[in-house]
Amino acid sequence: MIQRIQSVFLFLAAITSALMFLFPIAWFKDFTVKLYVTHIQNFVPGSELIFSDFKLLPLSILAAIAVVLPFLIIFMYKNLTGQLRLIRLSILFNLVLIGLVFFYYVAQIQLVTASEAAYDKGIFLPLIALVFLFLALRGVRKDIKLIRSADRLR
Repeated sequence: MIQRIQSVFLFLAAITSALMFLFPIAWFKDFTVKLYVTHIQNFVPGSELIFSDFKLLPLSILAAIAVVLPFLIIFMYKNLTGQLRLIRLSILFNLVLIGLVFFYYVAQIQLVTASEAAYDKGIFLPLIALVFLFLALRGVRKDIKLIRSADRLR
């Protein structure tokens, strides 16, 4: 059943995760550098050599998984325990994504540029997706509880 409330929450989590590819995560004032999920945009010409060694592939892969996994979970409506496990896995991927951004990429760029990071709209999107995933998890748990209570009556 695609019309369940947790399916709506999973869809919203996938959409907010997809918006991470459009909005910058952070920008660094002194160097005028913006960090995106897929690339680092540099507004200072000729200083691209500094950022050529940053590998954003793990960040991009985690963000892509954070987009695709909720869509897959929506269509697993017949397997509630599998849905529950995959929602927990999706929450884990979002937490790793947030940790990777905060504690690795932003910290590394701050060391290279020696400037303070100002977080942009893109940093809040994984947090919003996390809230939607927790709401979906709660909805799946309610469904499991409802099915178990109906099985007791039989």
